[in-house]
Parts: sequence; C-alpha cells; structure tokens
Amino acid sequence: MIPVTVLVCAHNEEAYIGDCLDSVTAQTQIPALVIVVADRCTDRTEEIARQKLSSVPSLILEKDRSSWQNNISENLQMGLEKAKGVALVVVDADMVIPQRFLEALLSGLDSLAAVSALVRTDPSRGLLNRLVAAWELTYRFTPLGEQPRGGARAIATKPLRLVGGFRDVYAWESDLDTRLRKAGFKVKLDRNVSVLHRRKMTVARSVAYQIQAGRARKELHVSLLRTLLHSIVRLRPFVVVGYLSG
Repeated sequence: MIPVTVLVCAHNEEAYIGDCLDSVTAQTQIPALVIVVADRCTDRTEEIARQKLSSVPSLILEKDRSSWQNNISENLQMGLEKAKGVALVVVDADMVIPQRFLEALLSGLDSLAAVSALVRTDPSRGLLNRLVAAWELTYRFTPLGEQPRGGARAIATKPLRLVGGFRDVYAWESDLDTRLRKAGFKVKLDRNVSVLHRRKMTVARSVAYQIQAGRARKELHVSLLRTLLHSIVRLRPFVVVGYLSG
C-alpha cells in the first residue's frame, strides 16, 4: 500500500469532525498518519479528534494564532511540514468520505500529481441542502462545469514540495493546480469518486460562499466577463459581487 498522510484542518467543527474522522479511520487503505490542525478552536473539536484518533497513528497540531492572511493555506502548510509518505490527502472536517476513497484516489497518482473527488451536498440536512444538491446536478448539462475542490483530494508530496507547497492565497486549490500544470504535471477531477459535504446550509452561508468564490476568481485573474457568464449560467449572482468587491 502507498504510505499516505490524511490532513484535516478544523476551526470549531465539533458538529462534524467526529463523523469525518470515523470515515477516515474506516478506510480500506489505512493511512500512515492522520493529522488534524486545530485552528484556534474554542469548542470540543480537539477533544473529539483525540478520542477518534486514539488508536491510529495521529498528530494534533494546535494553532493559537495566524501569521498568514489565509488561514486554510497556512493550516495546510503546517500539515505538509509534518506529513509522512508519498501523498498528502486533504479532507475537509465537514465531509464524510466513502470507505474506498483513499484506494480510489491514490491509484491515480501513478500518472498524476493531484486527484480530486466530486463533492456533493448532503440533502438530508434541510430544505436548502436539498435545493443545493439538486442545483449541483446541473453541472452535468451546463458548459461552465465544476472545478476540483480542495477538501477532497490526494496530492503527491514530491511535486507538491517541488512547486513550493501551499502559498498564502485564498483559492489554494486553483493556485496549486495552476503551478503543478506549469511545472509539467497533470491534475484530474475523478467523477467516479464522490464525497458527502454534510454542513447544514443557510442563506447567509450560501451568499458568503458565492462572495468568497468571486474574490478567489479575482485573485486568480479570471476575467470579469467569464465571471459574469458563470454567475448567470450557474445562478450565482453574488459571485460577481465578490469579484467586484475583491
């Protein structure tokens, strides 16, 4: 088996991290190390993580302050510096991964530098979740398709370190994919593997996600026209708001 590190970054995720780590420890391929970066948590996130990982090789990194502008990028770099093995697998704390997740994604690293899974919203978490889950299905038909998500991906550590690891940017996954491609590596979104995003959606959170996505597009120098087309076709008006405010 390929020796890998699973990295979970969390800020006050006591409602979700238990199920996430249960799905990590239930994998058909056992990770060499599970790292949790507890980013200034004031709830039971760290306690739950220690309980869930008590019987597996694990490391809890307590972060009490931030020196980067983008916390998630800093957390990922902290995890990378402690990682073991030939691959780093990033899993968001509010996701649940299928039992063969590691096995499926890691098989692609023979020819790829990074492989991402599809992320699907959990429709059981309320009406808005059901609407978002139904909306996600439209990616099959619209020309402006979905992009690989950061919170469900396997990355080969050698090319990751070769391109400088994670940088202090908001859209870390797009930034990393761009740098890997420029260095001659290949990345892929594997539509045959999907994970469940369990966070309960609210209108405020949905708007915030869109605004953040718009700011990320501005940071990545995506044109205003492409962003406007995306907002219209994907029915995400606040992406443009985020782009212009960014």
